[in-house]
Amino acid sequence: MAQRDEADRMVSQQPTGSGADRPGKHSKHNRAARRGGQQARRSGKHGTPEITSEMRANARANPDSWLYVIDEAFDPNGPVPSWAVVGAYPVNGAGDVVADFHPNDRYRPSPKALGFPEPSNDLEQLLQLVRTEHRPASDLPKVVLDSTLFVYAMSPVQRTVIGFHNTDGRVMVPAYTRKALVPREWPHARAVVGRDIVGLLGGHPVAINPHDLITAVVPAEHLLKALADEPR
Repeated sequence: MAQRDEADRMVSQQPTGSGADRPGKHSKHNRAARRGGQQARRSGKHGTPEITSEMRANARANPDSWLYVIDEAFDPNGPVPSWAVVGAYPVNGAGDVVADFHPNDRYRPSPKALGFPEPSNDLEQLLQLVRTEHRPASDLPKVVLDSTLFVYAMSPVQRTVIGFHNTDGRVMVPAYTRKALVPREWPHARAVVGRDIVGLLGGHPVAINPHDLITAVVPAEHLLKALADEPR
């Protein structure tokens, strides 16, 4: 499959060694039986993934090969894109893992590997995936339209939206994906569906979770386009 071919090319671009340590046209490639990811990288020496007993067993069954370490968010037995490969260890002819880790410079750690908090809804999940470059930012407007947002309100019955100046002087409309994230100093926060405030923005962007670890600014024109692109 294409994803596997790209991962194989990743290893072949590493500095070459000799004998079984050199990836080439006659070498074999196998994936780590256990997902490694950032968690494993932190536990190993010098920032390299720990070589587990499961990985050693996998290597013994695949001598003269390369043992891939896969980001923990991915199933190593399924399709794995090249950027989800943390790196690879060479396996010698005796089936022993050689402690010479070859990192993948195209690796993009997943939200799970980076220890991000568990998302509570689709928008929070997408924000994390956009932050880690697993999804494009262009996917955000469509999901924002169908998400519940908590916006500033002076009273429980207010039906307008209120924007604030950021440090650059731009007016943005803050919106939070969970009520628990709303600043305590707000007098009220009303729950709205994203699509219901697009016409109230006055051209100003929405700042999603502006005080949280993971945030995004979605221009009003992108939300308008997402609305216009919906099937009638």
